[in-house]
Amino acid sequence: MHRAEQIACVLWLVLAVFLCLGSYRLNVGTPSEPGSGFLPFGTGLLLGVLALVHLAQINFRKAPKEEALLGEVRWKRGACVAASLLLYALLLPRLGYLLTTFLFMAVLFSIYERRKWWWWEVPASW
Repeated sequence: MHRAEQIACVLWLVLAVFLCLGSYRLNVGTPSEPGSGFLPFGTGLLLGVLALVHLAQINFRKAPKEEALLGEVRWKRGACVAASLLLYALLLPRLGYLLTTFLFMAVLFSIYERRKWWWWEVPASW
């Protein structure tokens, strides 16, 4: 697993370099007058920095015990999210943005943690 994470970080770095090079060809511009490649260049730069930080974290931490690759995946939640996203895409033209998005967000929030919607608790850290 440790080696796979290192390979993934290197692939993200390569993608970030290609993104920066491609956006540089689109004229990056300046912060006061951004060109069409400004946002992709910033995204590629951020992606590269995050990949480097993650690669450094991987290399300097102790090797974790081997875990099952997909051992703790909650398949029901993922299937519910995918099904609700498909339903959202189908209902959006018929019901409109506001109603469909409200229903979609209500479903997503109910999937992850059920709480009384009228009750708000102040976190202990406040």
